[in-house]
Amino acid sequence: MSDSVVLSQVVETLKNARSVFIAAHIMPDGDCVGSQLALAHALRVLDKRVTLSIDDRVPESLNFLVGVKEIAPREPSAEDVFVYIDGSDSKRYGKALNREKIGQRPVILIDHHATNEPFGDLNLVDMNAASTAEIVYDLIRALDVPISTIIAQVLLTGIVTDTLGFRTTSTTPETLEKATMLVRCGGSIPQIIDQVYNRRSYNALRVVGYALANAKLDGEVIWSAVDFKTQQALGLDGNGTGGIVNQLLTVAEARIAFFIVEKEDGRGDLSIRSRDTLDISRVAQRLGGGGHKQAAGAMLPPPFSTAPQRVLDAIREEFHS
Repeated sequence: MSDSVVLSQVVETLKNARSVFIAAHIMPDGDCVGSQLALAHALRVLDKRVTLSIDDRVPESLNFLVGVKEIAPREPSAEDVFVYIDGSDSKRYGKALNREKIGQRPVILIDHHATNEPFGDLNLVDMNAASTAEIVYDLIRALDVPISTIIAQVLLTGIVTDTLGFRTTSTTPETLEKATMLVRCGGSIPQIIDQVYNRRSYNALRVVGYALANAKLDGEVIWSAVDFKTQQALGLDGNGTGGIVNQLLTVAEARIAFFIVEKEDGRGDLSIRSRDTLDISRVAQRLGGGGHKQAAGAMLPPPFSTAPQRVLDAIREEFHS
């Protein structure tokens, strides 16, 4: 089925709905949250009732986005249609994806990950897109909803954050063209950069210091990890560790960086990044996750103490080093 056919079916399904449930995946990023909010704002222009869900917490760096406070842990209820944003597989939505409660009602997946495993009745997936926000941009245009300043800003946040400020190899001329259109519609790249990358709470800065001080270089792989007890001691409440993996990758000797944060239940939240043409999405897949060629992640089961070695082993197995 062609992308244009799926897009038309998604448009028809959403236009016929009275209420829509939109879920972000666990370990949410700017692309996920920005795309979720953009679609919600657009559907409300069409007088749809929208429920926003996430089985996790939204990073504090995204609190500047209009509508973000509405996103909360919610399970499917009486909505007509269920939309899942930016997730490579169904496990990434937790309690927000409950097949028994959804029943036979339509499920729409919107995503761009190379490791995508389609699970929707309608799968609007473009692996050539640098961000899910670019796909939602096309969807909003197809819904004939004008791009307001608010919609422009949340979509632009998705594009800027998933391309790391237009620095990833996935950034295409189409990515830049859409970003330009969003700036013309009122989006502000300087505000996004300032809010997402240039602001941290004092306690979050302390965790950055701990992560960098305890980083280890293993060949061309640099990594660090922060357990839950340390996070509590440094004053974090389960938020504020975003972006540390990118700082690790600034080390000149490294081609791969990973960072693991322990959750309260003992699981490890893994973020992994790479330089050059190294495809680390396959490493994440080995560990039960997924993502992009240069940016991926996974949720590692306990014990946390063995999590770094499991990641190192997966990297060695994938690259035979």
